[in-house]
Amino acid sequence: MAASVIIPNLNGAHFLEPCLTALAGQTLAPAEVIVVDNGSSDGSVELVRKRFPEIRLLALSENRGFAGAMNAGIADATAESIAFLNNDAVAEPVWLEELVACLGRHPDAAAATSKLLLADEPSRLDGAGDGLTRSFLPYVRGHGELDDGRFDQEVEVFGASGAAALWRATVLRQIDGFDERFFAYYEDVDLSFRARLRGHEIWYAPRSVVRHARGGTAGQHVDFALFHPVKNRWFMIVKDAPVRTLLRSAPAVAAGEAFFWARAARRRAPGTLLRAYREVVRHWRGLRRDRRAVQSTRRITPARLDELLGRRR
Repeated sequence: MAASVIIPNLNGAHFLEPCLTALAGQTLAPAEVIVVDNGSSDGSVELVRKRFPEIRLLALSENRGFAGAMNAGIADATAESIAFLNNDAVAEPVWLEELVACLGRHPDAAAATSKLLLADEPSRLDGAGDGLTRSFLPYVRGHGELDDGRFDQEVEVFGASGAAALWRATVLRQIDGFDERFFAYYEDVDLSFRARLRGHEIWYAPRSVVRHARGGTAGQHVDFALFHPVKNRWFMIVKDAPVRTLLRSAPAVAAGEAFFWARAARRRAPGTLLRAYREVVRHWRGLRRDRRAVQSTRRITPARLDELLGRRR
């Protein structure tokens, strides 16, 4: 199975060289590597053109966020599978080969997701696939835990990390790629949720390993890191949550909202939450329209979705 690799970048020139060099040493060579630059001002574009002329470069004129950059890469990719890789991630030599092999073993899978190790402490996990609680708050399996073998089994997980994963191109196009209204945070969770609703599986490939400098290129203000998660959680709930699941999860959803209000109180930023809610209201009509489209293609059973939301390991 041929694979295109897409790397979004925003002012990450200091990360790009080790990231791209590691891709050149893969045991399974990518069909193509596409760097999508989000209007960087740090010389990233010039670095790729000079040091890696064999790599396809899409230089966007403005910052379209992670979702916009990935969609531009997906539209340009030509292979039958599409790998996502953060610019602050360095892939082990068998990274891509193991992802392709995992997808091959699971014909009903939409995606396979990698084992992420913390770049500054590689004996510990950054993540082993993504989960989603009944409160519709995402979590990362194994984050911060020792890489001591407990997460070395190939298992089904709720979602694939946007930092390092491989998707079937047909599925990405069926579900219309990333929702660019999210801009940042939860985009990959929403993508996985929509694939799951269609009945697709997602698998964790433990032998596909990258070292990841989590948040290495984020550099976002506290307000940014509160506004977008609150807004995007509700975008995801309105679009993706079946009514039965939402009703059963109502107490957990309320608890999740209390979590954000507590965080806003600590940061003295209640206005940020109110601004997030106004953004949800502003997009309400479009979200409801998208909900009808998403729910019309739902194939997963309520019991199976409840099981996935309840799984913590």
